[in-house]
Amino acid sequence: MKRTILALCGCVSLCPVRLAAENITYPADAGVVNITQAPYNVVPDGKTDVTAAIQRAINDNTGKRTLIYFPNGTYLISATLTIPLTDAQGHTQYGFTNLQGQSRDGVILRLRDHTFTDPARPQPVLTSGRHGSADWFNNAESHFTVDTGRGNAGAIGLQFFSNNEGCLRDVTIRSQDGAGVCGLDLAYNDMNGPLLVKNVAVRGFDFGIRTGHTVNSQTLEHVQVQGQGVAGFLNDGQCIAVRDLVSVNAVPAVVNRGKLLALIDSTLTGTGMASALPAVSNAGGLFARDIDTSGYKRAIDTTDGGQAGVTGPRVAEFVSQPVVSLFPSPPRSLGLPVRETPDVPWDDPKTWDGPTRHGAKHDDPDISAALQAAIDSGATTVYIPAGDWRIGHTVHIRGNVRRLIGLDPYLIPVDPVNSLDAPLFQFDGGRQKTVVMEGLDFGFGNKRVYAFQDNSPQTVVLKDLLGWEYRNRPNAGPLFLEDVVGGPFHFDRQTVWARQLNQESEGTHVSNAGGQLWILGYKTERGGTLIDTEGGGQTELLGGLCYTTTAGKLAPMFVNADSSVSATMGEVCYDGDPYATILRETRGGVTQTLPASDPGYAGQRLVLYAGCRKK
Repeated sequence: MKRTILALCGCVSLCPVRLAAENITYPADAGVVNITQAPYNVVPDGKTDVTAAIQRAINDNTGKRTLIYFPNGTYLISATLTIPLTDAQGHTQYGFTNLQGQSRDGVILRLRDHTFTDPARPQPVLTSGRHGSADWFNNAESHFTVDTGRGNAGAIGLQFFSNNEGCLRDVTIRSQDGAGVCGLDLAYNDMNGPLLVKNVAVRGFDFGIRTGHTVNSQTLEHVQVQGQGVAGFLNDGQCIAVRDLVSVNAVPAVVNRGKLLALIDSTLTGTGMASALPAVSNAGGLFARDIDTSGYKRAIDTTDGGQAGVTGPRVAEFVSQPVVSLFPSPPRSLGLPVRETPDVPWDDPKTWDGPTRHGAKHDDPDISAALQAAIDSGATTVYIPAGDWRIGHTVHIRGNVRRLIGLDPYLIPVDPVNSLDAPLFQFDGGRQKTVVMEGLDFGFGNKRVYAFQDNSPQTVVLKDLLGWEYRNRPNAGPLFLEDVVGGPFHFDRQTVWARQLNQESEGTHVSNAGGQLWILGYKTERGGTLIDTEGGGQTELLGGLCYTTTAGKLAPMFVNADSSVSATMGEVCYDGDPYATILRETRGGVTQTLPASDPGYAGQRLVLYAGCRKK
C-alpha cells in the first residue's frame, strides 16, 4: 500500500499536472534581466539564430545574483550555451546564476537540426560549465523546454551543476526523433551537488538522466523518462534519492552502479523488448519501496549485498543489504506519510509590494522598517529585488502575506539584531493557510542572530534559500523545506517534510524533539550528530550523503533516544577522519552502538537502519 498522501490524484502521465496556467512574470523594478529587451534584444521567433545574444546575456550576469528572464517564445540555438567560470576581467565566478522562463511549455530552447551530429563528441545545448571544485553555488534553471530537434545524435539536452543549494525545476527535455546521447546530464563533472531536480521530463536520448562520480549527492522528485535507447535513469557512483520516477521504456528503467540509491513511490512500465529485462538493474547499494512495475521480466535484479532480487511486479520494500537494528524492531522503514510541498498562487505583479516602494535603497543602513511596511500593507506577495540589503531588526511575517520572494537578493545582518539572540525573520501567523518564503540568501558575518523563528500555526514553506539557524515554538504548524542550505535546525514537536536539505555546521546538525521528520535527500559536512531524535520523535531519512570533512570522532552519526528512526545514507571521507560511531540508540535506559567497523556499515553506507520503539 502506498504511503504517500497526494495533493492531486489522476492517471499516470509524462506531462506533469499543473494547478493553473503558468505565467511567471515580475515587477518592472525587480532587478530582473529580460533578454528580449535592451541591450540584448533577443528575438524568440524560432527563425532568428539567437545563440550569441543569449550567451552575451549569460556572460554579463553570471555570478551577479541576477535573474535572467526568458519570455515565452522559441529561441533558435546553433551552439552550446555555457555559464562561464570567469567574468570579462578574468575573475573567477562562483555560480549564483538563475535562468527563469515565463512558462515551461511556452519557452523553447530549440537546437537547429543537424547541428550536434557526432555521438562520439557529445555537445550540450545548455551547460553549467566545468568548475574545478564544489564552489559553484546556488544555480537555478526553471520553466522552459529544451528541444534538440532532429538529426542531432550527438546532443545532450542539458548539463546542470550546482553546489549546496540549486534546483532544476519544471523543465522538459525532448528529442524530436529520439536521437541523442543524454537528456539531463548530472554526471559530466565531478563534485556535483547537492541539488534538487523536480518536475522534469525527458523524452528520447540514449540515457534519460544520468548521475556519476562520488560526491556531493542529488535529490530527484517527480521525474519522467520515456523512449530511451539504453536506460531511463543511470546512477554511476553517487548517493541519490529519487521519489516518483515514472518511466515508460523498452530498456531498463533504472541502472544503479552507485554507492547508494533510495528509490520510492515510482512507476516503471516496460514496452517491447523490456519483457526480457529487469525494470531495475542493481550493482550498488539499493533501498527501494512502493515500486510498481509492468511489462518487465523482473522488478529488480541485483548483484550487490548477497540479497535476492524481486520478481515483482510490485516491490513493497527491498534492501540490498541486511537491515541494521540495535534492538528488536520491524525490519523495514518507518513509512511516514508524505505530503507534497504546497504552493500558493502566483499573483499578478501589479499587486506585489516590496521595500523599495516604501523608500528602501541599496545603500540604506537598515531596510527592516521598509520591508515590514510592505508585509503589513495587505499585499499577498512581497518581493525583495536583487542586490545587497542590510537588515538590523527582526522582520515579522504576518497579516495577509502568503509569499515572500527574493529575486536573488543578498541579505546582510547588521546591529542591533546581529548582536542579539533573536531571529532575522519571525513567523507570527496570519490570515493565509500557507506562507512561502523563497529565493533568499542570508549573508555571512552573523554574530548571535539566527535566521528563523517559527511561532505560527500556519504551514510554512522555506524554499530555495540559504539561512543559518531555525527554531520553532513547540507545536508550531507544519514545515516544508525544499532546496535549503543552512542550520542547525531545531524541531520541537513539529511535523516536517524536507527535500534536498544541506547542513554543514559542526555539532548537532538537526534535532527532532518529539516531532515527525521526513527527509528525502540530506547532505552534510563536518562532524557532529547528523540527526538527534528524542522524546518519542519519528525520523525517516531516505537517501543522502555524509561528506565527513572534519571531526568524524566528535559524536555518533545518528542518535535515537527512545524514539523511532529509519535511515538510508552513505558516507564519503577523504581526510582520514571518518565517523567512528554510526549509531547510538537508547531504549529504557539501555544503550547500544554501531561502530563503523560493523559489517552492517560495509562500504560506508547504511542501506537501511531501523530502530522503532514499541508503542
